[in-house]
Amino acid sequence: MALTTLRAKTTAAIAAAALAGGGIAFAQSAQPQQQQGAQAQAQAAAQIDPVTEAEIDQFVAANNQVATIAQSANAELQQAEDKATAQKIQSGAQQKMVAAIKEEGLTPTRFTQIVQLARADEELANKLRAKMEG
Repeated sequence: MALTTLRAKTTAAIAAAALAGGGIAFAQSAQPQQQQGAQAQAQAAAQIDPVTEAEIDQFVAANNQVATIAQSANAELQQAEDKATAQKIQSGAQQKMVAAIKEEGLTPTRFTQIVQLARADEELANKLRAKMEG
């Protein structure tokens, strides 16, 4: 039971780091609690520097790598037999994700900021989707 819980938490942590498995969740629900979250995101996004075209390209490339790493780690987590192994997989995946983001010329902080902006700015979200699709 404890290992199942750890796997769930580890998978969630990797998915969060990978932006829900590499895709960016832009859709917003009309539920009041989520609207408050969206308002908080919009306020936070207002304090973040605008995203340049170069950063969009960097983000898309990094996001693709992060998604691949997350998928691989999630598959490994399903096979993990103990807590120590699961933690090792999670730690390794997070390190690889950070390296992939840096390799594309972004910092992990900027990568996260772009996600926050995309959740608050439909125009940016659409640009990112278009680049990701092709």
